[in-house]
Amino acid sequence: MITPMFGTVSFYLIVTDHDRGVFAVVGPMTDERPWKEAALYARNQQLRIACGPAGADRDELAAECRRAHQVAGVPPGSIVRPRP
Repeated sequence: MITPMFGTVSFYLIVTDHDRGVFAVVGPMTDERPWKEAALYARNQQLRIACGPAGADRDELAAECRRAHQVAGVPPGSIVRPRP
């Protein structure tokens, strides 16, 4: 989580499904724990789901993920969803 000295800064998080070759940029958010818990649950079901990196610029994160992993973008919530 990205937390400054005063208050909380919102950010975006990359969620990647390495089995399907896709990623989603989720957010903005101030706490990635629900997403990381959803990814852990998926990994326990033998799925290769990863969370991260996080950052303030949604477009920059998406471009970096496409270049680094050769994956396609999908809508937020298409890979995993945090529990309410």
